[in-house]
Amino acid sequence: MEQFLIEIPHAEQNCVELIRLLRAQGDLGNFEWGCQSGVHTGWGLITADNEAEACLVVPPLMRRKARVVRVASFQVTTVARVEKSEAALPSPAMLRLHEAFPCWW
Repeated sequence: MEQFLIEIPHAEQNCVELIRLLRAQGDLGNFEWGCQSGVHTGWGLITADNEAEACLVVPPLMRRKARVVRVASFQVTTVARVEKSEAALPSPAMLRLHEAFPCWW
């Protein structure tokens, strides 16, 4: 199972209907809303087998506008491993110098 962030932008007049549909599906508790701040978007964190399955959470009339992104959290050990492997690579500043002045290398 993987985690997916679902973003459902919607018009103000669709707020109540969208919330009702998600409540009927049992998914309302997975979403946070920006509507009361004037940002008519819902963001939900869903666990699913794949992106297609995660999309099924979005009511059909909203799927075209919705965005589904597979997300992951980083553990301390993962970050340490990435930092260690990046240390072996040239720094971004050095790479930019190489691109700007290729004849110097």
